[in-house]
Amino acid sequence: MPTRIIKVKIYARSTKTKLLKQSLGNTRFVWNKLLELNIEKYKKEHKFIFEFDMNKYITQLKKEYPFLNLTFAKALQQISRKLDRSLKSFLKHRKKGAGFPKFKKKSRYEGILIIPQGISIKGRKLRIPRVGWFSIKDKITKKEEWNNIKNTVKQVWVKQEPDGYYAYIVYNKNFDKKNKNDLIIGIDVGIKSTITLSNGKTLSLNKERIMQLFKKISILQSKIDIKKNINKKRKINNSKRINELIRRRDKIMKKIKNIRYDFYYKIVNYILNNHEYVVIEDLNLAGLNSFVGENKKVSKKVHTYLRNISLNEFFKILNWKAELYDRKIIKVNPRDTSKTCSNCGYINHNLKLSDRIFKCPKCGLNVDRDLNASINILNRGLEQIAPSSGHGEYMREMVKSVLS
Repeated sequence: MPTRIIKVKIYARSTKTKLLKQSLGNTRFVWNKLLELNIEKYKKEHKFIFEFDMNKYITQLKKEYPFLNLTFAKALQQISRKLDRSLKSFLKHRKKGAGFPKFKKKSRYEGILIIPQGISIKGRKLRIPRVGWFSIKDKITKKEEWNNIKNTVKQVWVKQEPDGYYAYIVYNKNFDKKNKNDLIIGIDVGIKSTITLSNGKTLSLNKERIMQLFKKISILQSKIDIKKNINKKRKINNSKRINELIRRRDKIMKKIKNIRYDFYYKIVNYILNNHEYVVIEDLNLAGLNSFVGENKKVSKKVHTYLRNISLNEFFKILNWKAELYDRKIIKVNPRDTSKTCSNCGYINHNLKLSDRIFKCPKCGLNVDRDLNASINILNRGLEQIAPSSGHGEYMREMVKSVLS
């Protein structure tokens, strides 16, 4: 049975949150100790130790550092499993650029608590072993699906985020496949309109809101850098003021992330609920983010916006949900999709990035640039589908209705 993860915010009194924070800190501590052991082992014997031996070492650590006994033993063993996978991935893929595991800094990593067993969910409460019960205040607890979550929970991951503690509940769920309807749609992504569909619908993130929040982040980051330089001169290692500024910065960063996720999930659900085939460009997003135009100031703004809207997240959500619902994703060559006339096929090489309307000098077509690109993407996707499927006629009728 396929698994699904649902994220819920958890609440408790300060005594329990202190215990939870201790456990999260313990996982970070164990990771660093195990990594340190592996580095020393490699320097001496040119080999690593893996999960079984790391679990033995955790037992020794618990004797040396009694505070580790406050954390559920199975949760600490999950850290050795994570490090085991990271080391094996490094050994297997290092020639392809896979990085070696890194130490976890307290300032950047609060830890993650993976609880594979001993979990209890009763009503709207979650029990974390060695910590206690936590209240869950989420709309999911009022739905029928909550009963299935309680009965099929497999494991729970707990993380501290800028605005509190969250539990990621892994549970079993049967997904109903979407009805096959033979409908197909093309998607163009951009800056002016985040998503443009070949049926004429345009959907955009709240660019002004995102850029406002990013400006606040830049101001806070500037204050953090200034404070750090002052503290460095005074030889001060830790500062409550800096920690507070970092907390405020991270909270705004999460707000931007939530805006993106909310937008992308709604768009993906709309697309996949109504279309069996989805055509997208096979984009090099890294190359897109590194593009430099003639105007460096404008290019910097474009890069900032692209980084904050994170188109890569949209494609990730689209791909995994399409697989979940048995929908087909078709990738096409992105070359000249904006410069090609969707009506006659003429390629206008003189089209500039600033030209928002596509005007075809051959057939006279006058259409929004992004809409024209999305229809070209659709056309290229249809070329990959067998003509006998009947999509050719569907395409012609759809394009006529959009362009008319």
